[in-house]
Amino acid sequence: MIEVRTRYRQRGFTTSEMIVYPMIVVTLIAVAYGYLHNSKVDDAVSAAVDLGLEQKVIIEEYFDTYGEMPQSEADINLSSIRPEGILTGMDYRAGELGVPAADKSRIGTLRALVDMTEFGLRFEDIESGFLLIARAQDDDTIKWDCVADGVTADALGNRYLPETCKKAKDDEDEGDGEDEGEELEEL
Repeated sequence: MIEVRTRYRQRGFTTSEMIVYPMIVVTLIAVAYGYLHNSKVDDAVSAAVDLGLEQKVIIEEYFDTYGEMPQSEADINLSSIRPEGILTGMDYRAGELGVPAADKSRIGTLRALVDMTEFGLRFEDIESGFLLIARAQDDDTIKWDCVADGVTADALGNRYLPETCKKAKDDEDEGDGEDEGEELEEL
């Protein structure tokens, strides 16, 4: 005869199940929160890049008029920019930031000044978001590159740049060295 074992029948959760299942749920919530947070940062940086790209028309018009890049912010009236979101302003320099030998009449750099304190402590000290570098070509057209600011100590990392900037950098890396980068798409 078969004896039914009901004596050791478990009811409810075991101790290990009571520990492991909540840990799995907490881990999934933390991962989802991280993705959400990064998405908000990416959206804010993309909006700042879009505002920065709108300023390139000013530099292109100046170059068409005078045949050289502006030599100061006063030449292009950057103080009239109305920053939105994380963008607090734009800084212009003739030449390329961090390259002292750059031709200042053919290259200009717009640096985005950002305030990212709303995204937490790890973004608290970030002042520079990205660089928009204008390079005059031999045919007097201007090619634009959007790159991470590798010169400023408290700059936003490359991983937060939007796709338009990453695409330009990827194209530059894959090129044969003749081109300095691809022209960014018009907005």
